[in-house]
Amino acid sequence: MKFVRIFLSAILFAMCVPGAVLAEDRPARVTIIYDAFGKASSLERGWGYSALIEYGGKRILFDTGGRYKSFSDNVRALHIDLKALDFVVLSHRHGDHTSGMPFVLEQNPGVKIFAPSEQGSFGTPTVNPDTPTGKTILQKVEGIPEDLHYFAGQRPDAYQIDSAWPGAKITLVNKPVEAAPGIFLFKTVSMNKGTLELNELSMAIKTPRGLVVVVGCSHPGIETILAEAAKIDTRIYTVVGGLHLVDKSDQEVTQTVANLKNKWKAERITAGHCTGELAQTQFEQVFKGHHDHPGVGEVIILPM
Repeated sequence: MKFVRIFLSAILFAMCVPGAVLAEDRPARVTIIYDAFGKASSLERGWGYSALIEYGGKRILFDTGGRYKSFSDNVRALHIDLKALDFVVLSHRHGDHTSGMPFVLEQNPGVKIFAPSEQGSFGTPTVNPDTPTGKTILQKVEGIPEDLHYFAGQRPDAYQIDSAWPGAKITLVNKPVEAAPGIFLFKTVSMNKGTLELNELSMAIKTPRGLVVVVGCSHPGIETILAEAAKIDTRIYTVVGGLHLVDKSDQEVTQTVANLKNKWKAERITAGHCTGELAQTQFEQVFKGHHDHPGVGEVIILPM
């Protein structure tokens, strides 16, 4: 009888107190929507990345995978309601992280999208006419036929390109921003061969046990990203997403794995996508029971 009274009191409290929310209505978790590995299931695997992050009452889609159909099929199979998103984060311009965006916009045309500010991407100008390069483009060379002058010799306001998704509400991030309480977005720039000057957006979520750092491909280098994240909070709880160690030497992989454990003091690791099998094997050995396997369809619980 005493148990019944306590149970009824809890129900009445939830019904009568404004803003009272049961814990299951405010999940703290990451659901992997798109990746190339995972346990046997009906979900489609593909090269790319997408995850739904739920924390602090917010629902955030981080990247949208590499194929429209596989992404949309997985979203439906996982019963994810894209109409209920608070916002979308596109980590960078590569197609294996953005190809599901048309499906997102079909479901939720007005959703807010964050992307990294980058010249020539996401609807930004390719060149500013006031820069040295912009002025050089408009420099008239003697003897050139009139029909070969750029813009008929007239100065444009900008060398503008459209977004790949006309009408999408894209907010470009250049400096760190708190997109929601305790949820931060910040940009880093790759200085690595093959992706030189590519801008990448990462997310850091403040939890009681440190930051949950969510990354797309880590083209600038995971340690470069963590150095920026540490400006928000020096404690790292886990790193979620692609660490781009798949093409690194064995020595680089071993050093990075050791640094995540010993230098950055990460409590857990939740690496996927382009992390690579060698790195995953070493994470299994170094982090032991604190190495989450984030295959497609997996749900990773976060601390509250």
